[in-house]
Amino acid sequence: MIDLPKPSSPPVGAVATRPAALKILVTSRKGGVGKSTISANLAAFFKLQHKLTTTLLDLDLHGSSSDWLREARPIGVVVQHHPLPLDLGRKGAAMEARRHLRHAAESSDVVIADLTWSDALDGNWLFDYDIVLTPVSMSGIEVAATIGFLSNLHWVFESTVRTAPQLIICPSRVDESDSISKIFTSQTFPISFVLSPPVYNYKEAKFLFKKDYLSELPGDQGTTFKTFAQSIADVGFAHMRSKVRRNISIGNLSKVSGDSAVLTQFMQQRTQTNVPKANATTTLVAEAPRPQPPEPPKKSGLFKRLFG
Repeated sequence: MIDLPKPSSPPVGAVATRPAALKILVTSRKGGVGKSTISANLAAFFKLQHKLTTTLLDLDLHGSSSDWLREARPIGVVVQHHPLPLDLGRKGAAMEARRHLRHAAESSDVVIADLTWSDALDGNWLFDYDIVLTPVSMSGIEVAATIGFLSNLHWVFESTVRTAPQLIICPSRVDESDSISKIFTSQTFPISFVLSPPVYNYKEAKFLFKKDYLSELPGDQGTTFKTFAQSIADVGFAHMRSKVRRNISIGNLSKVSGDSAVLTQFMQQRTQTNVPKANATTTLVAEAPRPQPPEPPKKSGLFKRLFG
């Protein structure tokens, strides 16, 4: 069970408020990368595994993630489908998005928003979220295109004036033969991000749409998705705790977790692969875990749970 960050004690006579909701935006400019699958199943994970009140806020016109949860085995996730009115312009769409997010967060521990990004959207809206999660397929061209898209929003993720959301890139629809580290350490990235464990392209997952959830698959299939989803939960709640401590930069996540082994591993990988160091910011990255037989749970730091 995840402990939500506790708000400070209210003054005597004041009305107590619920802890702030963890707000996650799953977004990509490109379709077909598993965005709706991740959104629906991440919402299901928080509800099933951590018993948290969870809302899926589907902002896409087609509503694939909300269709999944509405027609699948009922588990108690609140589903809202509010396609963004892009015809209202950047400011109008952002106002509607903020209004729906605010209402969802008032009654939820976790809000998962699903959105295909458009250049018609206002990047300032991203500051309303704790995590921006971007799925990407395992193609060098697709990774480069995703980095280009996110780099255009670097002023959001690197803001020193406002509390920046934590950027996480998720390798999605990954085949077991894919080498994730090879793709990500062979390029120079102008923006910092956390690389999550992968979401694998298991054939069994294709039959779950509108029926059940990835975390409920037996064996390795369910275990690997839960590993991915738990990493998002760990980073998200660490980020929320760091905001309470007014310690919000990505470089300080190791201070929250007490473990910086992944950063060390990445620097070693970058040296071994002779990746150019100029104009590159630090990126937390490691070889994604392959399915392994279950082991007894061990206590470890945040980044060991993410990439161990």
